Amino acid sequence: KRTGAEVQTFTLREIKLAHCLGCFGCWVETPGLCVEADAGREIAKAVGHSQTVILLTPICFGGYSSELKRMVDRLVPLALPHFTLYHGEVHHHPRYPDPPRLVGIGVQHHANSEEAAIFKALVGRNAINFHAPTHAAEVVMDTDSPETLRQRFEDALTRSESPPLGKRVTSWFPTPSTSGVYRQALGSRKALLIVGSPKTKSPSTSGVLGGYLLERLKQRGWETESLTLRASLRLEPGQQELLSSTDRADLLLLAFPLYVDSLPFLVTKALELIASHRQTAQSTRPQRLVAIVNNGFPEAAQNALALAICRCFADQSGIAWAGGLAMGAGEALSSGQSLTAPARFGPPVSHVIDALDMAGAALAEGQSVPGEAARMIAKSPIPLLHFSVWRWLFVKMGNRHWRMRAAGFGVSKKGLLAQPFA
Repeated sequence: KRTGAEVQTFTLREIKLAHCLGCFGCWVETPGLCVEADAGREIAKAVGHSQTVILLTPICFGGYSSELKRMVDRLVPLALPHFTLYHGEVHHHPRYPDPPRLVGIGVQHHANSEEAAIFKALVGRNAINFHAPTHAAEVVMDTDSPETLRQRFEDALTRSESPPLGKRVTSWFPTPSTSGVYRQALGSRKALLIVGSPKTKSPSTSGVLGGYLLERLKQRGWETESLTLRASLRLEPGQQELLSSTDRADLLLLAFPLYVDSLPFLVTKALELIASHRQTAQSTRPQRLVAIVNNGFPEAAQNALALAICRCFADQSGIAWAGGLAMGAGEALSSGQSLTAPARFGPPVSHVIDALDMAGAALAEGQSVPGEAARMIAKSPIPLLHFSVWRWLFVKMGNRHWRMRAAGFGVSKKGLLAQPFA
């Protein structure tokens, strides 16, 4: 305000917002507009009209709070469905020609350098995905003095940071625990699969991957249970269902798609609930956590921060981290199809099956996800095809896919480029 800027503020806890359903209607049905006609449209429009966007949030396991993540997921209409190479990675084209600068302010209640570093990297990754011209991230304490906060905020508003790319991204892949075999309680071998895909009305890639791994455990004598996160998680009965299910499990399998470089809203909300519950429970059983994340780009490395957030959640909740599996091109490889369906279409998935088989065998014996399984699921799906060629094919076929989906709703190639907030 002191520089003459017009300032608009949205306090999300006071606003009724639907969460992103992953329907892609904002790309192929009503291009540029979320199909949910609520305040999310107004906020997305304000973001599109801004020169600077500030995300201010408590830091939750290195990521955003669920309140902020719900709205960040709703900013997808500001991108086009079409793929392009940007900073050497596959991303979506921006819908509008002048995206705003992005500033992230994270608030900590207790100093945690790992959380702070993950948060700063996440803001940088969001800046890449939204094609922000510049970005900055700052982490403050809720006990900082007003003068300290003022100085830190002013610095963040004028500072520009380099985007996290290459090794700065892959370095966030968390390594599994090396403490050896995890001993289950005598006779206790219960696994819970938590599916975090917002696509609850049709089969999801997350459900397919998690379900296959769960079946491998069942074949080895484990008792299994599956829970799909739904909008009911925002209400008391849904929260109790989640917490009761997690309390019964020795091994938690969390399967979800990457949403805007991080965990989807419902997954973030679930982790907040579980962490709070374990902190206040009088006694909690020893548990392990495995995360399986897939994204819509060919580079599996873009999942690194999401797995780092899961690892941070496990550490803060007293849960043993048993490793993660990160897969690129999830929709291209599965799109909800069974991995072993005889008539499935798309690239081969034998490497995915082998990786899940290997992970299942290790987890059943109390071990962590083998590093070889993590490398296997992340590799190019077409044998002997260089990754650069696979990426080129992905972009070409992906762009054709979106045009065909839009045509099914009567949206032309030009209509896909609509700018309703221009």
